[in-house]
Amino acid sequence: MILPTKEQRQTVNGVLFEVHHADAVHQNLVGTIVNLRWSNDAEVQDYVQAVTQDVRFTQQTQESKNQGNLHPDRLNNWLQVDPLESLAGARPDDNVMVMLKAPTVVEETGSDRPTLLLKNEPIQITGRYYGLVTITEPQIKSSDTFLVRHFNPNSKQFDGSEEMIRIPQVPADRRGVFRSKNQGLEKSPFNSSGWYIYGAKDADGIFVTQAIAPRALLQLQPDEVRLGRKAAVNYINKKYWRGTQAQKGKAKTVLLDPTTKQSKQALSQWREGDQAIVLHTFGGIGGKKAESASLGVVTGHFAYGLASVVREPLTQELRFDIEYQQVYAHNPDGIVSGTISWPSYMGDLQRGWLGNRPVSDILIKLDAVTEDYNFDGIIVSPLKEFTRQMDIMMARYRIGDGTGVAVVKPATSCVQDANQALYASIKRIEAAIQTNPDIQAWLQRYPDHSQTRRFGKLVELGRSLERQLVPLGIVRSDWHKNAQLLAGTQSETSSASNFLAALTTWRTVLPRRAHDEIATTFLKNGASMWLIRTNQVGGFDPDIEPLAPTALFGHRVH
Repeated sequence: MILPTKEQRQTVNGVLFEVHHADAVHQNLVGTIVNLRWSNDAEVQDYVQAVTQDVRFTQQTQESKNQGNLHPDRLNNWLQVDPLESLAGARPDDNVMVMLKAPTVVEETGSDRPTLLLKNEPIQITGRYYGLVTITEPQIKSSDTFLVRHFNPNSKQFDGSEEMIRIPQVPADRRGVFRSKNQGLEKSPFNSSGWYIYGAKDADGIFVTQAIAPRALLQLQPDEVRLGRKAAVNYINKKYWRGTQAQKGKAKTVLLDPTTKQSKQALSQWREGDQAIVLHTFGGIGGKKAESASLGVVTGHFAYGLASVVREPLTQELRFDIEYQQVYAHNPDGIVSGTISWPSYMGDLQRGWLGNRPVSDILIKLDAVTEDYNFDGIIVSPLKEFTRQMDIMMARYRIGDGTGVAVVKPATSCVQDANQALYASIKRIEAAIQTNPDIQAWLQRYPDHSQTRRFGKLVELGRSLERQLVPLGIVRSDWHKNAQLLAGTQSETSSASNFLAALTTWRTVLPRRAHDEIATTFLKNGASMWLIRTNQVGGFDPDIEPLAPTALFGHRVH
């Protein structure tokens, strides 16, 4: 994505976009620069208008910059910055690479550039090309060069062509901690099943890896299956963070199903095309280069996302395609609030968390919320509404509601704002159905229909989640109307008011608390879950250890 100059803004009416890949019909666009704009559809324009704001940095923004955080400097003092501009201008340079979902191509008369129209937020990615390889030899002469063998689609083995590639050792961050290490990649337990590598060739024709993803982690082949509600809830409450430090370099995938009695049946319910909500949290970094932890509390991070079961083109096997919806504060790493692919958010060698933090992703499938409703042509989509609410949150975070800064404070964080989006989605879906006479008539006409039962499950889920999000029975005032004030973008308030705000929603303040409580609630409502737990996977760094995130006040076991 390319941010236009101030002089170009009116003509471009969006951002510029350099096309690297296109479908067969639009190959003529590859290598060209086009206009990238939002669709004129009313629903899309409602979203754009809701988050378009003037940007003027504040004293708090400058203080955050002084601490080393990156802010959208190029957007400062711009009027009416839209969500495409806030994405393209999030970093100092034009290096935000994205994938577009179903853009519409318009050949404009009188213009030297075609235009792409979008209905969905672009997905941040890493690398122009990808492959699937196993490392056959370690780095040569302490360089960043590795000999790899490619996956063979015909034999389904790693007996394809050999190639010399680069997996660069990225510099350490300002604390001296490496985001990823290339040393020992060939010794990882995930090397035998292969690594997806993402990147591009350099001037010498050598493939330079920018991101990695262990193939085994995303396959639909769990290491364990836990059946029954009691076993599933117990695993969330007591098991999945146990022994984190001892599991360094390892990972585990676990299928939890509270309703089925056989493993094969539980696995068969995850089919191509299925969608799931993702609950994401990560822990801390310990060891010789441990990060500071106030009072020994490892806060971590919380996010939602969406996952789809797809057929991977290289292997023709089913795997998860995970996209995080990151409500992310401004930071020194250049991680940008928005929709981010798994290889980019987790596997990016420079910015990803795969190699230096323990991570938990829980993929939740419950037909009441992950499938659309069709009431005689009236389509109601919980996931679409949830995505819309998350898009609003993420866009607002990118420019800090016009201040240029979104920060994490002791009593307010991405945890509250992400859950605020979930709450708003539930309320909007309930209101849409309860106030539509045609839908109400349909439900009364077909009381025993499977869709009616599904809707009943959705209502019950909403009530259960609301009880978890607002444990004292008090809905935060800033949660009523799609959060006119976001926790991460508010100016500093008194410690007393911050404490009271936290007290009314204490379960959602710490990331792990929110992660576990919401997962447990979904399990009790019959959801099937796929848990992916990683512990500093990839190359070996002797100076760090994985630390589980803190769950304050302990876990409640129901």
